[in-house]
Amino acid sequence: MSSMDTLKRHLPVSGPEGLHELRKIAERLEEKIYSAATSQSDYLRKISLKMLTMETKSCNAATNSLPSNSAGPNKKSSNGKKSAAGKKSTAGKKSCRSS
Repeated sequence: MSSMDTLKRHLPVSGPEGLHELRKIAERLEEKIYSAATSQSDYLRKISLKMLTMETKSCNAATNSLPSNSAGPNKKSSNGKKSAAGKKSTAGKKSCRSS
């Protein structure tokens, strides 16, 4: 996956102007990492780490923005069935993979 793909998922853009701006951001990011890298493997490690960091921050922000529920996910109602109040909605959310 390229840095452009990762940035597209995390920064809202629209139209050709937005994509052009996103491309400039990706180029600056890659140039900065390239300048700091001591070898090709160091560059790949640094760019991979940066992409992973962006993904992780995005997932953490999405998780932290969910409303907390006092009932909890496994709380049973008085009739013995699981309460729907404890379930978190995943509609329209990006999935965050765990490693």
